[in-house]
Amino acid sequence: MTTGHNWVVLDTNVWIFGFRNQPEHPACSQVLRRLNRLYVKVPRQVLLELRANLSEKEMSELFRLLGHYPDRIDIRWDKAEMELVRKYQKLGCKLGDAVIAAHVEEMNVRILISENRDFLEEIKGLPFRVLNAEDLLRELESIK
Repeated sequence: MTTGHNWVVLDTNVWIFGFRNQPEHPACSQVLRRLNRLYVKVPRQVLLELRANLSEKEMSELFRLLGHYPDRIDIRWDKAEMELVRKYQKLGCKLGDAVIAAHVEEMNVRILISENRDFLEEIKGLPFRVLNAEDLLRELESIK
């Protein structure tokens, strides 16, 4: 399955690394520059984490960026179901990661883009794929 017209969720770290042009994570900045090729759902937990970690200026930039793609960006403010959150905690996710995983499953999204090694390497049995930003860029290039 390629990303194509599938909805994805960008984990908080992808947004932060991308906005801050982190030299250790150049692919995250490239992902943000390619939002016009993605369909992105932004769940409540990601928004809350971004608000806690980004400056006021960065938050303004975020919402300005999101506003450029109203047909491709879907902001969701629903709370995650606690039953699903507990399910992901039992699989080994920390609380914030468990909430994001619950959102991804509830929204029926099949791809989470994350730089989080816990999601990428340690958590097994997820009902969605987890790609890092570089993998996503490779998939986008393959469907030109």
